[in-house]
Amino acid sequence: MKRGNLFLLIGNMFANKTGTLMHEIEVLRDFGRKKILVAKPDWDTRSGHGDIKDFHGKTMTAVEVSTTSPWEIFHLISREEECCGKLDVIAFDEIQFFSRDFYLVVNRLLERGYDVIASGLALDFRNEPFGSTLELIGLCPDLRTVRWLASRCAQCGEVAYLTQRLIDGKPAPYDSPQVLVGGKESYEPRCYSCFELPEKPSGAYSLKSP
Repeated sequence: MKRGNLFLLIGNMFANKTGTLMHEIEVLRDFGRKKILVAKPDWDTRSGHGDIKDFHGKTMTAVEVSTTSPWEIFHLISREEECCGKLDVIAFDEIQFFSRDFYLVVNRLLERGYDVIASGLALDFRNEPFGSTLELIGLCPDLRTVRWLASRCAQCGEVAYLTQRLIDGKPAPYDSPQVLVGGKESYEPRCYSCFELPEKPSGAYSLKSP
């Protein structure tokens, strides 16, 4: 069986990762005539249940997969294929929320011949690796199948690669929980110069320049 390919869309919040994912799915369905199952972790509640949604409000139907047990996707694939025939592509949104088993799940999908498209945050609000997103680069056939997306800094307008978490309008401290589902009320894109991380312990991992 021919191994599938992984196409990875990564970046910070408000970089239009979900919108780009939806565009790729539409092109594959409309012109590539591919059968695609769209999935998201069940922790992602911002777009409601049974949908993914970009920050412009556009939605697309998706199945929900257990965040802590992403192996559930194989049951959902079997159920879909019994109904509608063999699938070609499995698409995932918000992959950073999945447990670290997600790397193994994606590798198994590729081994079974499915192509996989996945989008998610590379880094959390501390600028530390989020879930297994960055590990998945190792499953891409080459770097041409990795697309790093960025936004614009909400403070100065420069290119923004980082995600600033806000609590009551102020930068969240380093010891805040890693996962806090939210939108513009809790996050904004920032460049390296404008990013702030209060109470970061000395020697803590960070991609912000000293």
